[in-house]
Parts: sequence; structure tokens; C-alpha cells
Amino acid sequence: MTIPKITSYEVKTSRTEQKVPVVNGVHLHSIYNPFKEAESLVLAQLDNLKNKNEVLILGLGFAYHVNAVIEKLTQFHGENFKVIVIEPNIQVYEDCITADLLNKNNVLIYSGFNSSELYSDLDFIHFLLRKPAMIAHPPSFNLYQNYFKNILTFEAPQSINAIIGFVGSVEVKKYLNSFNPDSTLEEVLYNEIPNKTNFEQEDFLAMALVEMTKKSHEQKLGLGDN
Repeated sequence: MTIPKITSYEVKTSRTEQKVPVVNGVHLHSIYNPFKEAESLVLAQLDNLKNKNEVLILGLGFAYHVNAVIEKLTQFHGENFKVIVIEPNIQVYEDCITADLLNKNNVLIYSGFNSSELYSDLDFIHFLLRKPAMIAHPPSFNLYQNYFKNILTFEAPQSINAIIGFVGSVEVKKYLNSFNPDSTLEEVLYNEIPNKTNFEQEDFLAMALVEMTKKSHEQKLGLGDN
């Protein structure tokens, strides 16, 4: 999945004197009143923002909606919150920052990242595992629909070579490096290790893991009890 192609880009001024980026002919905020539009978006998310102090926002634009989210999170959670924003268009991000339009309090922006790059970032993965609230900025999501859908449905590579990059232990990395780097972890656990002739200590631990997960593995393959 590649970053969406940008064929045109300009910055207009709304009737209320706010800057509005226009990408491929799409206004990323209201040309009348971006603040009021952002307020309406946040009002529709009040329950989420009350119940969750971590939020994933799809689309930065010029951050009017992001700032409104931060304002509500501060109201509900004080300084104990975190916001991550994904913005495909680096130019939009840079112009937003240059114009000092973003409230940077507890906010992390990923701009210009493809799916593989995002899911190679451990901080991003850990953030997702905590199940944050998710808000799609409508104009951005519609403009970059395929990009965001690919991110939301991304399946991480399962090869040993890919997994090693997420392993912190030197010993575990060394152990995994002894297998075919193109094999999946499942292939290693259920095929390669059981067929070894000489076993190491780590092999016995791996085989114990196989036994503990055997039932779910058989169900996955359709071999479990009916």
C-alpha cells in the first residue's frame, strides 16, 4: 500500500478567517466555520472521550478537530491522555505545524507512513493493543479511504524474519535465527521443531508452548471436536 497520490493542493481561508487545506479539490474543513464543524464532530464522540483517555484520529488536516478532542480529553482526564493522529499527506502536516495550528499536548503524529512502517513501530502497536477510541475525520477519511482501510485491515507479516524485529531478547533472537527466515512462526512450532533430531533447551520450551496452544491450533485447522 502506497501513500495516496496528491494531484492538487492549496490553502484557502474560511469565512471565519481560518486556514483550510484543499487536497485534490476536497476541502478538509468547513470553508464557513472550521471551529463549529470540529465542535460538532467532538459532540458526537463525547461518550467515547469520557470512557477512553487514548484516542486514534484518522486525518489531521489543519487540526481543528484534533484540538477540540484534546480540549475535551483534558476536561475529562486532566493531563492523563494520549492522542495519535495518522495523516497521509506530509505537506498538510508540515503546513499545519509551521502555522502553529496544532495543540501538541500529549499528541503524536504519524505522517506519510505506509501500513508496514506503522506496524513496525512498537509504540504504535502497544497503543493499538490498549484499544483506544477511534475517530475518523470525515473529509480526510473519504479522501484517503483506501489508505485508511488498508491500515485498519493490515495483517502483519508472519515470517520469522519479520517477527525477529519485534523481539527484545538477544537469546530469543539468536534462537529464531536458527530457523528458515521465510518460515512462519506456526510452521516453526508445529513442523520444524518437532522434526528436529537434536534438541536444545529452547526447543523444549517451544514444544511446551505447542502443547498449550494445541487445542486452538486444531480448531483453527478444523480438526477439533465437533
